Amino acid sequence: MKKLKTRGLHDHVIDEIGKRIVSGEFAPGTPLLGEMQLCEMLGISRTALREALRVLSSKGLVKAKQKVGTLVCPVERWNYLDADILSWQLATDDSGRLIEELYELRHLIEPMAASLAARNARTSDIKILREAYREMEAAGDDGEKIAAPDVKFHQAIIAASGNRLFSALARVVGAALTVNFDFVRDAPHGHTFLMPAHKRVLDAIENHEPAAARLAMQKLIELSQGEARALRRPANQRAKAGTRKVGRGR
Repeated sequence: MKKLKTRGLHDHVIDEIGKRIVSGEFAPGTPLLGEMQLCEMLGISRTALREALRVLSSKGLVKAKQKVGTLVCPVERWNYLDADILSWQLATDDSGRLIEELYELRHLIEPMAASLAARNARTSDIKILREAYREMEAAGDDGEKIAAPDVKFHQAIIAASGNRLFSALARVVGAALTVNFDFVRDAPHGHTFLMPAHKRVLDAIENHEPAAARLAMQKLIELSQGEARALRRPANQRAKAGTRKVGRGR
């Protein structure tokens, strides 16, 4: 293994073991390999391994047990809202289900948050939303550049809702969006396709129209979900759909 910087090595070990757990290679309810075996497999020291296992324990993936060693926890104990776990899940055969579940979560949280933001947003909140929108416009169809301002836009809406419990979910929504961007980096219609929907959300909040903000956010999530579903179709089906749309126009 190439020599990595300390922080890079730490993240690498967490990533390697985490992926193997989430993929089922290290099955729930079974002990991990012994320290020496894991160290040899990953080319690391015991110290690096133990630090990584502490992080994985905080995510609910593993648990130390006397006389047994380190056990892989049952899936019910995994913190599915953790950004790393979401990312590892996305690389499995179950990624389609994960994406749908993330959208279900967003449908529950974000329309209500947008409605509350339309009632409660302060001038400073509107300023942040405008800035995020302008940054998204500047990014255009660059999937790398648009991700951060898009996350900023949605988290700002939750913060502007004024609901402290919703605000605690801002990181969850951020993690969901980040994982989703990894999946839809090459969106079928390009990322600018969703910009008018974002603008309708921004306008409704800025004009203090709760019902319009809620509906606009619902529509935005539905459009985004449609893009994600289109990406999961077999390539030949996507090509046929694209041909039909070119013929009809939009």
